[in-house]
Amino acid sequence: MASDYHWITVQAGPHRFLKAVFDSLGVRSLRVFIDSSVTTESFDRGSCGGLLVALGACQGRTIAIAWSDFRVHAGSYSHDNSRRFSAFLRQLRLEADGGPPLLYVVSSAGLSLMEGRALFSDAFQLWPELLAYARQHLVLTCAVGKCLGLAPLLYGLGHYRMAVAGRTHINLTGPEVMKLFFGERVDFERHASVEEIHDHNDLVHELVPSVEEAFERWKGILVPELRTRPASLEANPKMAALLGSFLDDAPQELVPGGCSSVRLFLGTRRSQPLGIFINPPRQSNNLITVRTLEKYAAGLDVFGAMGVPIVSFLDSPGVDPRFDQSDANNIRRMLWVGEKIIQYPHGSMGVVIGRCFGGASTLCFPKIFGARRALALRGSTFGTMQSGIIDRLLHQSPRLREQWRQTAAEQGPGLEDLLASGTLDAVIDPHELPDEIDRFLAHFGGPPRPRKRAPRAHAATAVDNRAQLSTWNGVQ
Repeated sequence: MASDYHWITVQAGPHRFLKAVFDSLGVRSLRVFIDSSVTTESFDRGSCGGLLVALGACQGRTIAIAWSDFRVHAGSYSHDNSRRFSAFLRQLRLEADGGPPLLYVVSSAGLSLMEGRALFSDAFQLWPELLAYARQHLVLTCAVGKCLGLAPLLYGLGHYRMAVAGRTHINLTGPEVMKLFFGERVDFERHASVEEIHDHNDLVHELVPSVEEAFERWKGILVPELRTRPASLEANPKMAALLGSFLDDAPQELVPGGCSSVRLFLGTRRSQPLGIFINPPRQSNNLITVRTLEKYAAGLDVFGAMGVPIVSFLDSPGVDPRFDQSDANNIRRMLWVGEKIIQYPHGSMGVVIGRCFGGASTLCFPKIFGARRALALRGSTFGTMQSGIIDRLLHQSPRLREQWRQTAAEQGPGLEDLLASGTLDAVIDPHELPDEIDRFLAHFGGPPRPRKRAPRAHAATAVDNRAQLSTWNGVQ
């Protein structure tokens, strides 16, 4: 099988259909994995069969690229390009370093109808091949145009999934089939739009205006120094102060929009990458919904594939118990996310920064779930539920109410009982957080590196952050 394919070097310029690839990566050449009968001289769009697979470089880091070309056979999966894509993934897994991250631009009408049912084995073989690759390497996907049939399944295997807004549709079949079976009233354009999907489920993590913007975002994930769109935190000064107290600079936000009860950031501390989950501090509506759980899962997936340690900052009144959440399968979602937390292999740490009630406590990455360190800011509150609610629930039973009040009296505001049991390692003041982050990160990637001298503007920002943090307890 290996002799069926070989590598050729393709230069920027001669092939206009690859201009977007070269421009997005900022490279002058690609190593293309292609049928052995194709030479550098004979290479063209048709020889790719609707799917380019290649290696390129981004700031000295090798990356793998799969690029659908819808203009050739609607980018459909055929015997030829499916076998070549599978062979490409297997070849990369044999590399000495186990292979690079994969960037996959997905635009396809699905299986090639003209090749019949014998195509199933070759085309669907891409599922286990891509899944095996994603178990060991970061896979980033972007849907553009039509993403139909098999294409959404392969797209969905990405750890971080973008889609081009305004002109992208994702569905298991196309509009013609939908109308043929379900009538002319089916509004395929609206229901299959990535905007609609982004609003209703977790298939699409982020909407971008173009494929080029997707590459810019990808480069910021792969090489933090290339971040072109740092997160905007002005709307929440308390969160900005908290993150600014220990991060080198403004982080990159992942899975922006949608659920507002948790935000995900990729930042650096002393140049070491760090994944961050944070409930906006003191935001009253921080109930954990199914969409919240999906966002936690997205962060765990992409940070896990990147191999970075993670910190969760929790301020939540609990898991949303309403029946619409039950109907949306919230209990299974909790189990799903809990398993990801328990199995996270790159180091986790939890910090309670406000409320920590009921099942939401599992999202603080507790030590019983494998966290290396568990902390709480002074003034934080813990419980199975809020004390006042328990008191009201027991108002008809004086005996139980008195028993509860005796228990509550032993649960002091200093959280001494949680420290004694080992649930918490320390209760800290906000100014102690940077040192605690350093202590945590010292276990991952060696001792912290000395901080470079910050520009004057950044130093001023740090002073502002410390000033805001100094009032943390007073305004909780």
